[in-house]
Amino acid sequence: MDMYKDYISDNQIKGINQQHNIMVIVGNGFDISVLKKYRSDNLVSSYKVFYDFLQYRGINQDNLLFKKMTDDRAKNKQNWSDFEYSIYELLDESYSAETLEDALREIQASFLLFLNDVVTTDISIRLNHDSEMYRYGQESLRGFIADLDKDDFLRMKFHRNTGHYHLFNYLFVNFNYTSLFDNYIYLDKQQFDPHPHKTVDTNFTFYPNPKSYGSYGTNKDTRWSTFLMSDVIHPHGYQNIPRSLLFGVESTKYQENRNAKRLIKSYWAQNNQKYQSYFDNTELFIVYGASLGVTDSWWWNNIFDSVLNKGSELIIYSHSITDKAIVKSRFIDACQNSCSDADRDAICDRIYVAPIIEGKTVMLSMNGLSEAKA
Repeated sequence: MDMYKDYISDNQIKGINQQHNIMVIVGNGFDISVLKKYRSDNLVSSYKVFYDFLQYRGINQDNLLFKKMTDDRAKNKQNWSDFEYSIYELLDESYSAETLEDALREIQASFLLFLNDVVTTDISIRLNHDSEMYRYGQESLRGFIADLDKDDFLRMKFHRNTGHYHLFNYLFVNFNYTSLFDNYIYLDKQQFDPHPHKTVDTNFTFYPNPKSYGSYGTNKDTRWSTFLMSDVIHPHGYQNIPRSLLFGVESTKYQENRNAKRLIKSYWAQNNQKYQSYFDNTELFIVYGASLGVTDSWWWNNIFDSVLNKGSELIIYSHSITDKAIVKSRFIDACQNSCSDADRDAICDRIYVAPIIEGKTVMLSMNGLSEAKA
């Protein structure tokens, strides 16, 4: 069963010629970019800053995970995926799932306090104001193709399959526990009217070729009159529901061990039951601000399968790495899925890499925030 609603068959929206299902996975890189814009004290929701918070606030020095975090810090491990992978490593060292759960419960409680300190009401209010004023959500969803360089644009099929009276159906998978992204992407009355026209149901404009690349009969002035639907899910839990915060591992090695299952993220999030079917009919995947760690391999592996076997395409936005080959290899390695050289080449040919550059990147941009703060 396809989890995406078929708006063409539903017939509640008139005049749809084609539906494009787009899954956007948003990682902690997005939250960090928001906090950097709005805080002047460099207090962001990074793994490194959380470790400093634990030291400052005080935590049981015998906490198994905190001791592992201290060891990992000396090895320059600095991503949240590194923290979750440390759970995997401790399981491999034969620590019981019960012992690790006890340690993790204490870390979780501190993490909630950390988030409440970092993501203040003032930040939410300012982001809310600027998202409405600068129409961040609308600009991201209609113009992100501009983030591709010419080579990737010319190889990509997605934009060539778009046209007038198509529906763009976005599913946002927010890996973050905060609502910062939900705030950013919410389509308010200022930037979105569900039914702005008297004679047609179109409510959205999509830019298929913002930089006038190639000769497809489109250019920077081309605007498709289209439809828009969107939804946001939080598979890892919400900040305002403390017991929902999900940390853990992703490994089939422990599938038969009921105790170890308590630390497997996809098991407790019920990924197979809730989200598996989305991958059957996703035309385009976008990964933004995620560290591509193996602890989220359930998601990466399903994208891998969809790109390889169903003709989907993938855009990966990267903060720190501009070498496309490195980004693609990191994604494939994170899938933990052995594949032939031919399959690897086929996957790489359908992956496009876009750098995240402040003031230039369109997708999830916060251009204008400096003016708003002044």
